[in-house]
Amino acid sequence: MLAPWLGRGQRSLDAGCGPGGNGAWLAEHGAVFGVDISADALEYVHGNRSEMLPARADLEALPFADQSFDQIVAITVLYTVADDAMAMRELARVLRPGGAVVLVEPAFEMLRRAHDSTVHSRRRYRRDDLVRLAEAAGLTLRRATYAYSFLAPPAAALGLVDRVRKAPPTDSDIERRTLDGLFAPLARAERRVLSRRDLRFGTSAIVLATRD
Repeated sequence: MLAPWLGRGQRSLDAGCGPGGNGAWLAEHGAVFGVDISADALEYVHGNRSEMLPARADLEALPFADQSFDQIVAITVLYTVADDAMAMRELARVLRPGGAVVLVEPAFEMLRRAHDSTVHSRRRYRRDDLVRLAEAAGLTLRRATYAYSFLAPPAAALGLVDRVRKAPPTDSDIERRTLDGLFAPLARAERRVLSRRDLRFGTSAIVLATRD
């Protein structure tokens, strides 16, 4: 999605970077800054992601000057923030005119399950929720879609099972890897579809927006 906005010598921000896997690839286009509130995550980035510049920061008060970045990726982070509207305004503030931000967040409250508590989820989003956040922060919508549509049926089933058996908050998806062999080709097929059109349902909501 970001390809039309990428160039050389740019500055990128991985907002809520975790261990750094989401935004490290942007290093081929210039400097990449990663912010997170987790000291453990930032320690990992510092020791294993030499291409990234880590900093501890809250998304509701980013320690950067206005218009600091050419592009921003914020992947599964707004759903954990107390004031997501403030965080969105901060992302818009540090984005340069002509720059782009990609938001990826868990979709649909109906898909909530025990794993959400494990990752400190405060909310899930519909696609239009993310669009409203971006536009309220002064950004211009370029694309809005869902993704991982093939995961929606098993996610709904897991949520139902969790509710029936009252799964504890410590329940996690981390060990649920038995279907990876099936999901990989489905993911490739979905990427081909997404290259041509948007999807109307999925476990993730994605928005691409720019600053004019």
